[in-house]
Formats: sequence, C-alpha cells, structure tokens
Amino acid sequence: MSLTGKTILITGAAGGLGTILALHCAHDGADLVLLDRNRKGLTELSDRFADAGLLPPGLYPLDLSGVGIGEFNDLASVLQSEYGGLDALIHCAADFDGLQSLEQVDPRQWLKSMQVNVNAPWLLSCTCLPLLKKSTSGRLFFLLDDPDTVKGAYWGPYGVAKFALTGLVQQFDESLSNTRVVTRGIYPGAMRTGFRAKAYHAENPMDQPEASIAAVKIVDMLTADLTGEEVLVHL
Repeated sequence: MSLTGKTILITGAAGGLGTILALHCAHDGADLVLLDRNRKGLTELSDRFADAGLLPPGLYPLDLSGVGIGEFNDLASVLQSEYGGLDALIHCAADFDGLQSLEQVDPRQWLKSMQVNVNAPWLLSCTCLPLLKKSTSGRLFFLLDDPDTVKGAYWGPYGVAKFALTGLVQQFDESLSNTRVVTRGIYPGAMRTGFRAKAYHAENPMDQPEASIAAVKIVDMLTADLTGEEVLVHL
C-alpha cells in the first residue's frame, strides 16, 4: 500500500532518523510536514527533496522547548486548512545533552528535557488527535530508547523522560483502542546518527547500521495492518 494522499507530520525532522524517514515517506508518495527547531537543517532537507525530484515538503520551524497550546493549535489549523487533515504523527524529536549524573544536571536542562521529550509530545498528540481520528488509517508513533540502557546511571533527564514516554504511549494506546488511530512506541535500535555519537564517543560510527534500515521499517508500519500487534515494537 502506498502513502500517496497521506499527510504525515514528523517532529525532529532535521535529525538523523527524521531526515531519512522523511525522504523515504516522500518517495512513497506522502505529503510531508516537517517540524524542527533547526531552520538551516530543514532548508537543507528541503533541498534534498528538490534534488531527488520530490514534491517540496511543508517546513514548520518550531522549538519544542518553548511551545504551548497556542502554537500547537496554530499548527493543527494549518494541517486542516492546507492539507485537509492529518494521517500520521511521528515523534522523532528528542533532547539529550550528553551523559551526566543526576546531581550535576542543571535544573533548567532538566525542565527543558522533560518539555521536549515528554510534555510536547503529549500536548502535540492531544492537539492533533481530532485530525488523526478523522483519518481512515490514523497513526501515532513515538520513538523510544532501550529501557535497559537509559535506566542506568548518567542518562539523566533523557533517561527518565524516555521511561515516562513509554507510559504515555501505553496510555494513548488503551484510550484510543476503540478508534481507528493506531499508537505505537518504536525502539529503532542502534543507528549511525549524530545523536548516538553524543553518548558513545569512543565508538566507531561505521560499526552501527544506517538509519535508513529503521526508516524503511517505520514506513512499512504506516501502511501495514497492525491489528493485534504489540504496542511497543523493537525494529
């Protein structure tokens, strides 16, 4: 099944996985709305779309660390007026400033991490749910991290936030069980990205798989019949 005619919103779209996922979705025919705080990264990604002969994506520069219900309501209005709705929301955005012990975390960094990694995904999802419920195949996807890893020392607010995000996924799944919206929490596994390099400084990036491997599997999930499948998915 193709993604032609489907509108997909990806947060963290200028990141390692977000970029590759956006390109794969576009190649499969989707209309993309790409959200990221990195304006330059979004512009460069749009250039890659043009170079590949793909339809230009909608660019939505927004810093999730400082947004509220007003900004998300504006985004939902754009999705409805310019795209006729929304078929999938994929949360790829994440905030991670590197490994550090809890007592060394700046309180402002803690609050920022919780905002980007938990609060914003919850609020954006709630704001977009009326649109997703109108879709014949609504998808609400969250990118998670290995719980056995991030529960360890030095993963700080990012690790705590990813545990909270897992709980958020499970609550959304149960609360939406009688709708057509499918919720999934996705563990993409190790990938060759700049994000991973922040934590694994001594690692040779070439030892890790390319992000495209995970991206292809996520695209498949956007079109597959996921009835009866587990809500937490390891790729």
